[in-house]
This record gives sequence, structure tokens and C-alpha cells, in this order.
Amino acid sequence: MTSRCSRFTAWLAAAFGLAATVSAASAQNWYYINRQPAPLGVARLMAARGLPFGYYWLRTNGNWGFEGNSDVVGNIYGRRPSLSERGRLYYPAELLR
Repeated sequence: MTSRCSRFTAWLAAAFGLAATVSAASAQNWYYINRQPAPLGVARLMAARGLPFGYYWLRTNGNWGFEGNSDVVGNIYGRRPSLSERGRLYYPAELLR
């Protein structure tokens, strides 16, 4: 029984690895940054982070988001956008209303 279970686990891991490799390799055709196909290395990183295929925008300061929406989703340099950049900055009295 153990042998059958370990074979199934090994087969499942191999199938998942193959699927992940194929999806990362073909990801270059599915990720677009500023209306240009993403370079292969960038596409692999996007696929590894679980980002959906689609169109993205990227600014020179590293902020990025989904095309058609001006909201900043993240920063490729690891810096999280400030509250004011995300439109979530409140005045103290505003919360008590």
C-alpha cells in the first residue's frame, strides 16, 4: 500500500511540475506590460507570484497595476505605496463622523 501511495505522490508531483514549467514557459505570450509582451524572466516571476494573465502597466518608479485601472497594486522594488498614493488617507475627525 505504501508503495502505491508513494508512486501516486511521485506521479502527481511530476505532473504538477510539468504543468508549472509549461505555464511559465508559455507565460511570455500572455503577460503584457505597457502594451508590450513581457520579457521571459519577468513573465516567469509574474507566473510564480500567481498573477493572472493579462495587461499591466508599470511606471518608472516601480509602481504597477492592472491596465484600465489607475490604482497602484504594488511596487516591483518592494516598496508598498503610501496611504495617500492608494487613496486611503483619512483625517482624524473624518473617521468619527
